[in-house]
Amino acid sequence: MSDESPAKVVSDTIAAIATPPGVGGIGVLRVSGPDALDICLRIVRRPGRGRPRARHAHLVRVVDPAQDERLVDEALLLYMPAPHSFTGEDVVELQGHGGPLVVRTVLDLLLQAGARLAQAGEFSLRAFLNGRLDLAQAEAVADLVAAPTPEALAVAVDQLAGRLSGALRGIRRDCLDLLAQMEAEIDFVDDDVPPMPRVKVAATLDDLDARLNAILAGADRGILQRHGIRVAIVGSPNVGKSSLLNALLATERAIVTDVPGTTRDVLEESFDFDGVPVVLSDTAGIRQTDDLVERLGVERSAQALTVSDIALLVLDASRPLIEADHEALRGVREAAKPSILTLNKRDLPRALGRADVAGLVPGAITCHTSATTSDLSELYAALRETIGGTTPNGDLATVASVRHKQALLHASEELQGSRRAVAEDLPADFVTVGLQGAVRALGEITGESATEDLLDTIFAKFCIGK
Repeated sequence: MSDESPAKVVSDTIAAIATPPGVGGIGVLRVSGPDALDICLRIVRRPGRGRPRARHAHLVRVVDPAQDERLVDEALLLYMPAPHSFTGEDVVELQGHGGPLVVRTVLDLLLQAGARLAQAGEFSLRAFLNGRLDLAQAEAVADLVAAPTPEALAVAVDQLAGRLSGALRGIRRDCLDLLAQMEAEIDFVDDDVPPMPRVKVAATLDDLDARLNAILAGADRGILQRHGIRVAIVGSPNVGKSSLLNALLATERAIVTDVPGTTRDVLEESFDFDGVPVVLSDTAGIRQTDDLVERLGVERSAQALTVSDIALLVLDASRPLIEADHEALRGVREAAKPSILTLNKRDLPRALGRADVAGLVPGAITCHTSATTSDLSELYAALRETIGGTTPNGDLATVASVRHKQALLHASEELQGSRRAVAEDLPADFVTVGLQGAVRALGEITGESATEDLLDTIFAKFCIGK
């Protein structure tokens, strides 16, 4: 990969593999830049003369010119001239067989023919720089590929279609209109330009801030749908942790026996919970032990609890608390995570109830379950309450990025600063400061105010072929 910043490299021709690693039905290579077609024609042969027709599939033979035209693969060539392509540049795609060796060989031939290996996210970066996508839409490309649930996919599709960008551009435009009026008042103070009534300025600022906060209201839920949440299932041995994991997944994923210490390592599985991707970590039973392997498992349980977002502590409701339970309780208290106390085995005669565990983990939600009968209704309710997050309003754009949320919060704070300046009857200069800050913050989302460092940071997280 080049050491040069991707924001600076926009005029040469790049190539990369666009399909995931491994064996597949097809392997796609993407080439973008002013010499894309000429470079591809150096390594392909096809019947007839002349250049390939735009937006038509052409059957070609990929050859190695340096080895007497040795045949490497047969592929389809698709040529999309600028500006009507994803990047806004000349783009060629070669769709060949999906073996990792043949795809890598074709990529090497493209690089030998004059292309440069694309950096992470460089195709999407070029689409942004060439005006094909704004920054929020470009980020949605990566979200679309990595969407873990149907709900996250829907949010990414909406963002790629420009729903969020359109809403924010409208707010930013209205901020600029108000800013222009306030600056005219400052610049033409000696020309009898009447000041804008402060009641109207205040009402406009309140409306702008309300529109921002309406979008922000669904941000926590949108971020959860994109990033997911980690839940560590912890507790003493034989309380039903693995059985609970199997019940939540509706499959026999973890080994379940009556022998204490069966689970020796952390087992992680994912499932879709109300549109939120949840990673469950089934951990070894927490207790004092002289068994080296089991002790290592207990240490990994503590690590899983540390990196989790929620602690799901399982207790056996068919017996009173024992020392190993108290040890697990201490671990959860020390972790200081949002916690759920699950009183499991409710299908058996009960020896432990809510009153017995009240206050043992401050702020924890207590519920009853039976993993063996898949009685999980109270646990589902507890998870919904603990995960939280406002359900997005279907009529509004959804924020699914921590970066976007922080920028929106910053814009709101700036507008509130302008509003305070109006309330305190300060000169127009003070009102414009917050408006300028809000305009910059909103522009960081859609790209108008994006710095080179910000672009580098965002696109470095993309895969190479995007």
